[in-house]
Amino acid sequence: MIEEFIKSLVNFSEEDLKKFLSRSLTKEVKKKTILLQEGEVCSEVYFVIKGCIRLYYIKDGEDISECFFTEGVLAGAHDSFISQHITRNWLETTEDCTLLIITYDNLQLLYQEIPLMNELVRKVMEERFVYLQQLFTSYILDTPEERYEKLVRERPDLINRIPQHQIATFLGITKVSLSRIRNRRQKQKK
Repeated sequence: MIEEFIKSLVNFSEEDLKKFLSRSLTKEVKKKTILLQEGEVCSEVYFVIKGCIRLYYIKDGEDISECFFTEGVLAGAHDSFISQHITRNWLETTEDCTLLIITYDNLQLLYQEIPLMNELVRKVMEERFVYLQQLFTSYILDTPEERYEKLVRERPDLINRIPQHQIATFLGITKVSLSRIRNRRQKQKK
């Protein structure tokens, strides 16, 4: 899977791919494992081979979901990883996961060893930027119902994989509001 992901973005040679894989680690991680917590520096990014990772914040004792990373996506608190400053994020597996892990230090070595590594990371960050810009715009322009419809349309896999209270915080609404939206949708389908 990682090979297809990389080749979809840049044309690594077989030798470059071997170097990349030699500087990464594949690991099985259990559900509900905290990979990063607020106050730490993100020193690893995770390519999700199998499973789901949730990026979230904790405010006033409540957690607020920002993003769900599933198969074929590079997960992490990217701002902290790039800047090597402490994060306000938490990263937690929501399912048992198989992850390809790349440390910050190994990424720095890969930049030197593989010229196309810079292009690969730039393209990944461009995709992340576009996603976050669209998400930000949606919070400004779309109603909660429109955000839910967009989630169902664009990420239907999340609807049954993620607990409803986490989906609600991702949409910026309460569990009660999400329940009402779902009930209205069910009535409209009948």
